[in-house]
Amino acid sequence: MATENRSIGRYETTAVYSHPEAQVDIVLVHGLNGSPSKTWTASNGVFWPLDLLPASLRGVPANVLTYGFNADVYSRKHGGGSASDNFIHQHAQTLVTSLTLFRRGEGTSRNGIIWVCHSLGGILVKRALLYSNDVRTAHHEDYRSIYVSTFGLFFLGTPHTGSDVATWGLVLQGMADAVVPRKLFESESVLLKTLKRDSETLSNINNHFLDIYQRFRIHMAHENHKTDIKGTKIIVVDANSASPQLPGVTYYGVETTHANMCKFSSAASPGWRALSTDIRQWVLDAPSLIAVRWEAEERERAARVRNEMHERLYPSSPLLLLSSSPTRGHAGAPWSRLMASEMDALLGVARQERVLAESRRMG
Repeated sequence: MATENRSIGRYETTAVYSHPEAQVDIVLVHGLNGSPSKTWTASNGVFWPLDLLPASLRGVPANVLTYGFNADVYSRKHGGGSASDNFIHQHAQTLVTSLTLFRRGEGTSRNGIIWVCHSLGGILVKRALLYSNDVRTAHHEDYRSIYVSTFGLFFLGTPHTGSDVATWGLVLQGMADAVVPRKLFESESVLLKTLKRDSETLSNINNHFLDIYQRFRIHMAHENHKTDIKGTKIIVVDANSASPQLPGVTYYGVETTHANMCKFSSAASPGWRALSTDIRQWVLDAPSLIAVRWEAEERERAARVRNEMHERLYPSSPLLLLSSSPTRGHAGAPWSRLMASEMDALLGVARQERVLAESRRMG
């Protein structure tokens, strides 16, 4: 029986919908000046992760999680919030850590992951996947589960190639609860600086993401309506930035504004059918593919263990036994059993080689 939770944490990971048979986690990540609740809530109060999504899954089990981080670039009059001074890579590390530990605690570390990202949230998730893929140390190896388990990503109005800081300035100054310093944009807050068109950080993220993006299913959506900011109408993230053309990626426009393209007041709202239809299909498709990826990950981990043990026990020996190719029969074995058996075998070989070397020296 699925359970619902409307007490949504402002920061880190919250399960808003949990199904005991779920093999997929749908993770929602908000954007600039957003939050895990308001970003996904329409003006009529509909919070679509609970009010629309479970019904659209039509009996297909999945968990729905929100992730919150300090994406504020100004202080607020009400609530006492302060602007974020973290760099995007720091936010990415926190995201990977939070989601990894949450899933470990729930026993769902190998569930597939489908990301739904609005605006800056897409940049954060791309950086988080790069960080997760880079983790190789043994005591943090479970952080790779985020990369291994990711099946697909929905990018809603994500400025992949940046946007004008002046545009963000107009948007922020139009918010009623904003206390925007006069020289905010001259001083360039950390997150705003990341979103500039000439941002080196953004360029590096994009260049490295090109190496891994074909592993995932990806949708990129752009806003088709201008945002009205106190009489000035602007496209916050244009189609060129929100939908950079890449082979294998699905693109479409949404007939609404930047802020509203992630809010759905009903099943008839613009963009909902495209999003909900493929979320359901991805939830169906993900488990089998993610299982195959975990088998490959186990083989790679076992190979790394063999290499490390051999280097420690017999550093001057050629790596005769240490091919990265899997041994027949390993595909379905748990990694812990693989690691133990390989270590035992390796230790035995090392002992024999040491005995032979000692006998030659004595003789």
